[in-house]
Amino acid sequence: MKKIVLVAFLLSLSFVLVACNSKPKLRILNWGEYINDEVVEKFEKEYGIDIVISVADSNELFYSKIKSKTTAFDIVIPSDYMIEKMVEENMLLQLDYSLLPNRSLVTYMDGVNQIFASMTETTFARSGLNINYNNYAVPYFWGTFGIIYNNRVEGLEEALEEHGWAVYFEPNNYFSSARRGMYAVPQFAYASAMMYLGNNPNEYNSALLAQTKTVLQNSNFVEWGNDTLKRNIEANNLDMAFTYTGDYLDRLYIQLSEGKTLEEVRATFDIYIPDTTMVFIDSMVIPNTAKNIEGAHQFINFLLDPENAALNAEVVGYAVAFEEAFDIILSYLNSEDIEMKNWATANSIYYNMEIERTYYPLTSLQPSIIDSISTMIDQVRTG
Repeated sequence: MKKIVLVAFLLSLSFVLVACNSKPKLRILNWGEYINDEVVEKFEKEYGIDIVISVADSNELFYSKIKSKTTAFDIVIPSDYMIEKMVEENMLLQLDYSLLPNRSLVTYMDGVNQIFASMTETTFARSGLNINYNNYAVPYFWGTFGIIYNNRVEGLEEALEEHGWAVYFEPNNYFSSARRGMYAVPQFAYASAMMYLGNNPNEYNSALLAQTKTVLQNSNFVEWGNDTLKRNIEANNLDMAFTYTGDYLDRLYIQLSEGKTLEEVRATFDIYIPDTTMVFIDSMVIPNTAKNIEGAHQFINFLLDPENAALNAEVVGYAVAFEEAFDIILSYLNSEDIEMKNWATANSIYYNMEIERTYYPLTSLQPSIIDSISTMIDQVRTG
């Protein structure tokens, strides 16, 4: 009798487990350390959908994963220039705005609108296609690039403020013993050298490629990395690295949560944003291989809610794309909660778009050009 009861119990348990696992899935391909777990839990509870997140560490990997069709991702969050490439190759679905009612709740930041306009312009100049990228993409986070630096190196902060890019790229003239790192994405490295030379980072010819190669070779980089760069500067293992501004803020927020003051963290490591720098936008898009299209729209609509967008930014470190979400963050400037106040202060300092700078969003370059740049970078790294 006991055996019969046990068998019946096990059968009922198996049905329960199957039922528990029968929730619809939403497969998201995202960058690492790029979403607040609270947002995931809140969405799953509200919609009864299990989110499954996979991670890629470069736009090129986003592209190859979608192109290979080995996994049917429902949402992908690539950067502007890769979205251009994906749209031109018919890899993305157009959004159904009837399923995105929260779009009426938000106003895109001026910089976000400028990036979308730039994407349309560069696509038209390159291919003659007149594409409104708002039909395919909803902004997730955006921001600038800068030089994270080790403030324990005496005089480095003052030199960057006075000489800018030259301090990073001219070790023979500034801080020859400084340990320099570069973001390990060929187009990023090429673009940074181009801006140092006073050029538009989206321009390309063989002469410019040779010039940037010389600049990068002379820079004596000791590390080519990604998320490792911010951690190594924080740990006093690097002194300068070109990377996302949000990479700095990610580590800043972690240290603030551990009890350090904003002043203490900035005295240890900080970020310098050059007068001419790159700007980016990562956006939520739906691949044409998606299986849960309705769930994808529900998630995008969920993050079009300013409260949810602000919540997502609490632990990520990048800039929210909506004025209403940014206002929520700045409302904590006078908060008695020191952690929230520091978060608001950091946003007001590092994402102050009223400062006059020249911003370049990267555009999608022809595959042959990317190959040439990648080959050049490989030569620099192995040379």
